[in-house]
Amino acid sequence: MNEKKILEIIKENITLAKKGRYWKRAVLPKLLSLLNTKHIISLVGVRRCGKSTLLKEVIRSVLKKVPEENIFYLNLEHPFFNQFKDNVNYLDEIYGIFKKNTNPKKKIYVFLDEIQFFTDWQVFIKKLYELNEAKIFLTGSNSKLLSSELSSMLSGRNISVNIFPFSPSEAKSKLTLYLTEGGFPEVVLKLAPKELLAETYYKNILYQDVIPRFKVKNILAIENLSYYLLSNIGKEISFNTLKSIAHLDDKTAKEYIGYLEDANLLYVIYNYDFSLKKIFGNKKKVYLVDPLFSSISFKISPDKGRLFENYIFMSLKRMNRNIFFHSNGGECDFIIKEGHKINLLLQVSMKLTKENKEREINGLLSAMKKFDLKEGFIVTLNDEEKLMINDKTINIITEKTFRKKFGMNSEN
Repeated sequence: MNEKKILEIIKENITLAKKGRYWKRAVLPKLLSLLNTKHIISLVGVRRCGKSTLLKEVIRSVLKKVPEENIFYLNLEHPFFNQFKDNVNYLDEIYGIFKKNTNPKKKIYVFLDEIQFFTDWQVFIKKLYELNEAKIFLTGSNSKLLSSELSSMLSGRNISVNIFPFSPSEAKSKLTLYLTEGGFPEVVLKLAPKELLAETYYKNILYQDVIPRFKVKNILAIENLSYYLLSNIGKEISFNTLKSIAHLDDKTAKEYIGYLEDANLLYVIYNYDFSLKKIFGNKKKVYLVDPLFSSISFKISPDKGRLFENYIFMSLKRMNRNIFFHSNGGECDFIIKEGHKINLLLQVSMKLTKENKEREINGLLSAMKKFDLKEGFIVTLNDEEKLMINDKTINIITEKTFRKKFGMNSEN
């Protein structure tokens, strides 16, 4: 193996990490706070959301206290590594070349971008972890690094940090624009037309992450299913509907949706019931990781009301809330469960009007009655009001008040 070439590539990567100006990401302090833990840190999230750039930001911080020769930073998609990718022992050998040039008195930091490029990469990572000589950060686009499978592969050695596209604050974007443009870095920086990027991202997720990984044979069915889901954000769906749209049986439709969720293209929530069996048998709703993907849906024009609801959902998702909805005798958009209790009810309406106000209030009251809560919230773009109905309090609040009140800054 060409030792000189290996060291050159490592040096080139570190030089790239040093260069450039990076947009401030609110998740960076969390990543830096994990530097002193023993765990492997995995940055997980949808393709092109900024994981590699965040890795470089962590490296820049580490360089302030550690000599450059102690940082093992590789993007494993570099063409040089293609000849070695099918044998993980080469990864061990590459690390050995690096280690010969380190300062033995200083800690080693390992940053591996696109780790899935090496077959059986987890063998090397587990071995390195057990040596307890390096702090390890990983990113990857393969669904193995985007799902719960990662936890089983690294069995307790790993802390996953969810990375999402930019929030409105990070994108420095007005919310009304964000609802259609979204927060993918390349879209925010206007590096290409958003429609082109949306189509490219979608195809990469479907044809590089989902179909090969899960050996999907009915490609037309998963295409039709995914386009239907992208076109129906925030609406109740059932497997019976999906059966007619994509010509799939319930089991296969459920599996395909799981694959799309695993790749962080979209997320599914369920109609809450006190019976666990009924929850998963009930209707469900789908939300997108970023509004950009609504631009490739069947919709002729964007439904800003649904996109606003999607934005509130993603604010909750970023805070790792346990989210359901209520649709029994009235509709309430989000039911938040903490432990064994329902502790927060949220209705979402971008703008309250004479036509929809009564419906939104009644849906919230229905959920308040079912879950025996005295208070509920309707989140809007600009409206603020407090209503007392019998012994129930309805708080109509803006999305800014919503984030401030519940500590749900969307950029976190």
